[in-house]
Amino acid sequence: MVLDKKLSRRQLLGAGIGGAAAVATIGPFGQAAAFADSAGGQGGGRLIPPAKVGTITFTQRDVPGRLGISTGSPTMGYLGGANFPADPTDLGPLVPLPGGWKELLEYLARVGFEQIEFAGYGQNAANPGGAAPNPVVGGAVTPESAAAYLAYGQTLRGFLDDNGLEAIGNHGFIPNTWPGPNSAGGVMSTLDHDRWIVELEFASIVGMPFMGTGGDPTGSSAVEQWDIAAEKWEAINTLALPYGISIYPHNHDAAYGFVQDGPMVTVTVARQTGLPLETPQVVRGESGLRKMQAYLDRTDPNLCRIEMDIYWAYVAQHIHRWRYDWEGNRVEDIFDPLAQVAKQTLRYPLYHAKDGDSTGQAPGVGQGYTMIPFGDPRSDIDFATFFKEQGEKGSHNPDYEQDNAPGGAADPGRSLRFSAISAHNMNALRG
Repeated sequence: MVLDKKLSRRQLLGAGIGGAAAVATIGPFGQAAAFADSAGGQGGGRLIPPAKVGTITFTQRDVPGRLGISTGSPTMGYLGGANFPADPTDLGPLVPLPGGWKELLEYLARVGFEQIEFAGYGQNAANPGGAAPNPVVGGAVTPESAAAYLAYGQTLRGFLDDNGLEAIGNHGFIPNTWPGPNSAGGVMSTLDHDRWIVELEFASIVGMPFMGTGGDPTGSSAVEQWDIAAEKWEAINTLALPYGISIYPHNHDAAYGFVQDGPMVTVTVARQTGLPLETPQVVRGESGLRKMQAYLDRTDPNLCRIEMDIYWAYVAQHIHRWRYDWEGNRVEDIFDPLAQVAKQTLRYPLYHAKDGDSTGQAPGVGQGYTMIPFGDPRSDIDFATFFKEQGEKGSHNPDYEQDNAPGGAADPGRSLRFSAISAHNMNALRG
């Protein structure tokens, strides 16, 4: 059914000839819809299978909340001209911009995405489908609130199916309590349980094989807190098993900092610079175990999986490269994101394919990168090698993300143009 819809959509857009120019003449979104099926690329095989080209809607977070074209009061902006995306500065004419889920998902499908990771479900109430209902009303999940919420899930599923798209995940609710001795009172609260079940039902309706959050299992560096986090995440994954959904945490650079798992030691030099400290400090020693690896080591590999943000993993390589060992010595210990994935590749079914331009800062200074569209010529992250050597080709789901994509009132079409550029380059990536 989905395959049939996908083919009919592409046949319609291509008007039977499959050329970029033909696509450009169809639909409300202008020239930016012209290269969904025309990505060329260098020699070699595809490194991202077509069905795995995805994006997370945090990148386009300005779009769901604004009025869509169908309301008659759209935002005007630029989606790219005749030479776009080869010339990213060719903004094209001023055109009505998509707004709300229905039009955003149609646009993302037209420019070449196949998978969607949500970053919440809210949109402007005036757009098709209306506002996302709150499943919690008056401090409880009621039969009425659950029914309204799940009906909204059916609406989103319809928008996805209409465009041949798969929902791959969502960054959303994760309960604070769970069935386990380290949860408050050793139980999962009634509200957390009811909310968790309705979220799993929603995700199942929308068709997600994964559901997650934008944060780490714990923000602590203490090894004992990672033991507790492992208990929690195994418990919530177990509750998700009947729904066929895997629950994932996300990472930023801190997730690949070092776990504090040793004795208290006295250190005399600064961690980042190696310069002498005016006053010696007492800290907890680190064996070299990184936080997200501690999570992997403590959880069932058949149950608990992770989403790596590749950009932030390379920021971690830039920042988290020195530790204090159990004797208090400063030790250089450089993180390798590709090696981290390759040695346990099936634990990383999801990525944020976020690209970066090196700032040229010295190791340990700043973040080391700035965010850019995927495949931008300024890129200093070798995605071709990463995807070629990650292992288990075809089992990973990379979602384009760019935190700084929205252009605000000055350039409200920017997140859509950057998405079009990135979809084109993901489809074109060869190796």
